Amino acid sequence: MKAKTLLLAASLLVPLFTLHAENAASANPHRLRMEVVRSLPVPVIGKDTPGMEGIPGGFEGGSSVKVMVNDKPEYHLFAHGYPRLDWSQSRLEHWVSPDGANFRRASVLQENFRDEKAGMNHIFCSPVPFYDEKSERWNLIFCEFVAESTWTGDSATIWRAQSKTPGKDGIGGPYDFENRSVFVPKQCAKIGAITPLATACSAPFQVQDGRWAVFVSTEFRTKDEKTGARQQKWPVMLNFGSSPLGPFEPPKEAVVPPLIDPAAFVENPMPLKVRGPKTGRDYWVSVYDFLAPEVTSFSPKNFFGFSWSADGVNWPTGNGQAVNIDDGLKSGERGWWRGAWAVRTPHQMIDEGDGTYSIYFTGGSAEHHFSGMRPFGKVTVRLVEEEIPAKPAPTQPKK
Repeated sequence: MKAKTLLLAASLLVPLFTLHAENAASANPHRLRMEVVRSLPVPVIGKDTPGMEGIPGGFEGGSSVKVMVNDKPEYHLFAHGYPRLDWSQSRLEHWVSPDGANFRRASVLQENFRDEKAGMNHIFCSPVPFYDEKSERWNLIFCEFVAESTWTGDSATIWRAQSKTPGKDGIGGPYDFENRSVFVPKQCAKIGAITPLATACSAPFQVQDGRWAVFVSTEFRTKDEKTGARQQKWPVMLNFGSSPLGPFEPPKEAVVPPLIDPAAFVENPMPLKVRGPKTGRDYWVSVYDFLAPEVTSFSPKNFFGFSWSADGVNWPTGNGQAVNIDDGLKSGERGWWRGAWAVRTPHQMIDEGDGTYSIYFTGGSAEHHFSGMRPFGKVTVRLVEEEIPAKPAPTQPKK
């Protein structure tokens, strides 16, 4: 059985590290690849970090940004934290660091709560920050699950909270959580005969044609017709709006970017517009949790997904890459990301201005299993832009 599992894991991983030239436009014969520069072997926020006393389950989801506050750089990390070792509760957390390595807990932005009259739990997750230039306010896109017991089983409504303080300095809040819906479950476009459940949302980003878009993470729950076994898949959908503040709606025909192969195991894509380091041309890039080995072979993984797009809308499978963060360890180091989950949800790439990007990510540690402590780690990467080799001209048969 073990050998069979390893073979399945290997069959999944083999095609992931190949970037295929046939998906690139001939007018722009370049492609992007991500290289790992450095992976910290210990968490930047772990079980012994001051402030973690009330978060025994650690974190998942969310995103991070680097901003100038009072003329000094600050790293702001937003995530949902687990006050228990299971998924029955979660709340929106905000942590701050002056150097990207030493974090302090700044505030709890939104607590989960139970409506005793209705007998329902209100559980919040995946806070993603973005700055709206027009209103000069920080915003958070986040999900709310309403369920009888845990946050699983029901589609999330995606909301937007807005900072009460104007300007970049207002990132710390307080935030106004007045109802501003960005995406509601009934808007989920059907794919085939199945209606997906919305589970998370990316920050809004402007695509090449001028529209604003968000990635909505979805989950399909079906049953095998023969065995009755439950099956789950996680494709992502692109939804569009006229403003970064939403609302965002699916087009008449759902846009389901594949991002990577197999395409139905992607969660929490974090998009960013970048310039190619060699040509200076525009690219849209995204990092995400690639779930395939975790849910098909139940094997730990030491990588997250990366993909790039020429226009922000089309994300060919061949542009996908599995990024192995073990490549950033020094000789003799052992990464903390070991266990049932291993490397999981990456945050948005943070441009450090020197050709490198910082990425924070959650994951499972060696001492814990699926329901346990999920720390935050950090990896530094760079983007490599390279020419796509020209296809050789077909040879003519000799006469």
